[in-house]
Amino acid sequence: MRPQLHRIILFLFLPFFLIAQSFPVSARAAESDLLDKYYPSDIEGHWAYEAIDNFVNANLLGGYADAEGTISIKPNNNITRAEFVTILVNAAGLTSSQSGKTFTDVKAGKWYADPIRIASSLGIVGGITNTEFGPDRPITRGEIAVMVVNAFSSSVQFDGQPKAFTDVPQYYAKTAIQKASQAGIVTGMTQTEFKPFNRATRAQAVVMLERSLKLQQGNLPTDQDLIDVAAKADKEETQLMVNKKYADLERIFLKYYTGYQFAYNMSSLAEINQMAAVGGKIDIEVVKAPTFLVTERSDRLAVLDSVYGEIKMKISNGANTYEDTIKTDGQYLLKKMSDNSWKIYAILTN
Repeated sequence: MRPQLHRIILFLFLPFFLIAQSFPVSARAAESDLLDKYYPSDIEGHWAYEAIDNFVNANLLGGYADAEGTISIKPNNNITRAEFVTILVNAAGLTSSQSGKTFTDVKAGKWYADPIRIASSLGIVGGITNTEFGPDRPITRGEIAVMVVNAFSSSVQFDGQPKAFTDVPQYYAKTAIQKASQAGIVTGMTQTEFKPFNRATRAQAVVMLERSLKLQQGNLPTDQDLIDVAAKADKEETQLMVNKKYADLERIFLKYYTGYQFAYNMSSLAEINQMAAVGGKIDIEVVKAPTFLVTERSDRLAVLDSVYGEIKMKISNGANTYEDTIKTDGQYLLKKMSDNSWKIYAILTN
């Protein structure tokens, strides 16, 4: 599984066994449900694990729940044209007020109708005919290359060395496949073959989209803007923990967090409240506030390293006490929201 998150809230529950015997057994289903979708059962060990996990954490990719509530991504399944366009529009934050093209097989009110409208109005997608979009038709690798190049043409530099694929004929997608290979967005199924007419899998689609998002350089945030988000979130959350103002933590979580990190924090807050309700005590002292360094940034995704942070922690339930001094080094993963603010969607500990 992905590395578990982060400093204070995570570390509080490492020694939880010391005081668990004093807590009543109670249902935490609501809090657990928040986290379930971030732990799909079928991506561990997959070649595209990192990209899929990243998209899941950032709420850019959803899974399927079976009768028992187990979540799966089905990474090797085909992805339809409607599914891909919907993920593309959401991940790239695309908007448009224009009507777009009219397709007879895209009915108003369908979950994919608005993403297709947006993408078609921006010239990113066309139909399989003059009147049909083919929303349920599996998308091909060549079609994805065309859509990705159209979507990111103004924010990604397509200036590398194109790959010489021997199986890409002279057809409408050839130029896009070459450009996407120049930027490293697409690679071949082998050293010489791209397989442009193969149906793309969900994993392949996510990998190509993640590469595109990380290459965007058209509207970069400043380093300081990103650092301010992480530093303020850390400071305000930690101060509330120090002062035991747990009722105010949800406000901070809503302000600075999204995706997996928000769900994880809310689940941890439920446990903190349970601990406090039965007399458990948490004492936090900041030894040194962390320093944040931007290591990756694009128009919509960013990674910050958190270094040098250190806290002293004491947890007790009267009979047992756990004390430790903990370094809080890790990585903060941020994404740009629809209102152009930046929020933290995952914090990974070293």
